Amino acid sequence: MAKPHLFYDNRLGDAAVVASSTASSFAAANVADWRPYTWWKPTALPATLTVDCGSAKAADYALVYGHDLYSKGCTLEVRGSTDNFGASNVLVATVTPTSDEPLLALFNSASYRYWRLRITGGAVPTLAIAAIGARLELPTWLNQPFDPVGRQIMGQSNRSERGQPLGRVVQFEAWKEQIKLERVAWSWVRSTWLAAWRAHLRSTPFVFGWEVDLYPTDLKLVTAGDKFDTPHFSGSTCDLTFDVEAVVT
Repeated sequence: MAKPHLFYDNRLGDAAVVASSTASSFAAANVADWRPYTWWKPTALPATLTVDCGSAKAADYALVYGHDLYSKGCTLEVRGSTDNFGASNVLVATVTPTSDEPLLALFNSASYRYWRLRITGGAVPTLAIAAIGARLELPTWLNQPFDPVGRQIMGQSNRSERGQPLGRVVQFEAWKEQIKLERVAWSWVRSTWLAAWRAHLRSTPFVFGWEVDLYPTDLKLVTAGDKFDTPHFSGSTCDLTFDVEAVVT
């Protein structure tokens, strides 16, 4: 079993993303904005998204959230290079999706100045969010009452004047949970958690994976709550709690 993971670090956000081709109104920059309603679409395959990080930067995962790669019969490659894909063109990972659910590839950490996603296959796909970066593995597993499946209907229930049910207008379903990490090292909170919070988590959506080994497609695009808490114990440990919320289907 895997500990929970947060995916937010993104080499595609280090500099302007260069696409091999781009359909009108589907800019390549859309994949790096962490918004599920903006899209990139190439005009031909194979298609690539390439970024120059300026210097060698590490990554150990690739993720695509909001896509039709499976429906279009596509395969995703993660590639790295030291010379903008001249003599150096290293295949880091390959993923063939089995559905249009979120797509995750985990691999051994590697560092390159140039990173690339390459798409091959039959028909031109559309991608909302893409990331290549260094994952954040949380230091403990999640205990009860954490619920990875439960959800709340957001909408309006309608009844007659006599209270008889007429139906419900469902706008969307929400998943809301408090993440509690018990007895984590205070040094980890100060050095790792605070850096991630300030850099991304407090202001921008990110992807939460509660069990990436058993359920690699159960990835939720979440926003964090307004605060986190770190009540202390003796011995330099504390509990870390924070809220997350996502729209689920």
